[in-house]
Amino acid sequence: MKKFFLLAIVLVSTNVILAQTEQGKFVLSGATGLQFLSSNIEVEYDGQSSGDMTQNSFTIIPSIGYFVMDNLAVGMTANFSSTTQKNEGYKTKTTSTMILPTVLYYFPVAGNLKPLVQVGAGLMSFSKENKNSENSYKDKFSGLALNFGGGASYFINDYVSLNFGVSYTMANLENSNDSDYVQKQGNFAGNIGLSIFL
Repeated sequence: MKKFFLLAIVLVSTNVILAQTEQGKFVLSGATGLQFLSSNIEVEYDGQSSGDMTQNSFTIIPSIGYFVMDNLAVGMTANFSSTTQKNEGYKTKTTSTMILPTVLYYFPVAGNLKPLVQVGAGLMSFSKENKNSENSYKDKFSGLALNFGGGASYFINDYVSLNFGVSYTMANLENSNDSDYVQKQGNFAGNIGLSIFL
């Protein structure tokens, strides 16, 4: 009798988990939630300090998906980031924005932990501004970006999962003033965040 109840609980739990990623459901995610970084760096050469440099960073990565079939969602992911560095009267600010249509697949395995993969392709813009008390210069770039990721979601309950993963983004960006000036980027990141299933 105990084995029967244990088997029934496992089957019910499995059906609930599978229902979360079934066709017609939505998933809202913060791939890495909110990230804040603030650091203070002292630069030194041959024992001589050249002053302190401060750096502040902010990143937010929201996404939405719709399950077009069981375990397969299509949607949009956005990535907004900003970093500011200050050193001895100089200020450098970089910002980037990505909008990526994405495909997300959850592997249909039993239990609360589901492996997943994600692929996205879209547009990226990047700007870098250098300032001091006398001069200011800004470069702007834009172009195609590709994103590949994988990891796992741990389903806490019927509506929420905790996500762990890694991703790689590559981009080929042209300068807005000079198309011969190209910036190629490759970024590898670890991700932790939450998803809500509706």
